[in-house]
Amino acid sequence: MLFGSQKKQLEVARTEAQAIFDAAHEKPAILSASNFHGFLGELGYALRHILEEKEILFFAALQWLVIGLAYIMWTQILDWIPQSLWDEVARSSKQDDDGAFTLVNLVLLGWSFLVVVVASYPISILNAAMTSSHYLRLSHQTSTIPKCFNLAFKNLGRLWIFTTIDAWITVTAILDRLPGKKRRKRTALDEAVYYAWKVGTIGVAPALVAGRGYAEAAKDSIAILKKHLTRAIAIRMGYSLVCWVIGIAAYAGSIWYFVRYGNHSGKTLSIYNFYVLMAVPVFIAVGVTSVLVRPFFLIASSKLYSDAVPVGRRATALTIDEKFDPLFFAFCVLLAVFSSLYFLGDEIGVRDWIEGLAARDIQDYRQSQPNNP
Repeated sequence: MLFGSQKKQLEVARTEAQAIFDAAHEKPAILSASNFHGFLGELGYALRHILEEKEILFFAALQWLVIGLAYIMWTQILDWIPQSLWDEVARSSKQDDDGAFTLVNLVLLGWSFLVVVVASYPISILNAAMTSSHYLRLSHQTSTIPKCFNLAFKNLGRLWIFTTIDAWITVTAILDRLPGKKRRKRTALDEAVYYAWKVGTIGVAPALVAGRGYAEAAKDSIAILKKHLTRAIAIRMGYSLVCWVIGIAAYAGSIWYFVRYGNHSGKTLSIYNFYVLMAVPVFIAVGVTSVLVRPFFLIASSKLYSDAVPVGRRATALTIDEKFDPLFFAFCVLLAVFSSLYFLGDEIGVRDWIEGLAARDIQDYRQSQPNNP
């Protein structure tokens, strides 16, 4: 598995978190008044910090833009998939055919992962910049945009990989929860494992920004749970609750928006048309989360980390000399490949290739379902 070794090191934090929950008879729950109140109680420092260091809002706004662009670029794959396959999927919707349409599913999965990997690079920079603002303030230094970016780039490679892993876990969980999915039902155990990861790794990003490795970051995150379990659960689950509220509102708003404006487009591909139309409510929901909620979570998490684990001078030592970053080169290559596929997909034959795969999927499905008309 890509990033498997890094994920394995970090999963120690998830496993240990589950053991700590059991020993303390704690169960992370979204619908918990105490967790929500605890989350609100952590926002005082974050609010004062954001009001005094307004560059954080700049970083948050850029993050909003990145996620919005990533969503728009992800929808391109839906335009390449021919309507004939969507029609066949609709005909098979009443049957248990999870193994059908394998080739196109793999392409869709690969494109989605490529979008996550590419988007995670700038998101990592902006997350690290917000955390760096807290570290600069902690060391009695002036927090500025150049200083925050300087610190953000110091250990960006490890943070990029962690952000990709965490984002993919998050995206998978969101897709699993969507109504109408034909895959197996998401269980309470799945949710428990997911939130054990989220709470267990609450200190990983601040630790990586501070210069720690994956194994050290996992240990630091475990140390946070042992010292401040209630605070860690409140911060993470309170943040999740707010995101859930925004997500549900966005879902309801999307239905209304599509009913009202869905017939105003000349697009013939209904699936593609639907997801492009959904860009507006999705962009609004992402903006509310990115600008009005996530900065508070990041600053609160960073303060929780620095309260539990001493942050050394290395975390706030600015780099002066310029050095070649191979991961930046890797990102540029990925971005070039991704941009070429997105803007030149028709010219280089991507659409024709996917249509060929779709035809094979349809043929294989019909052969496996001889009674299907």
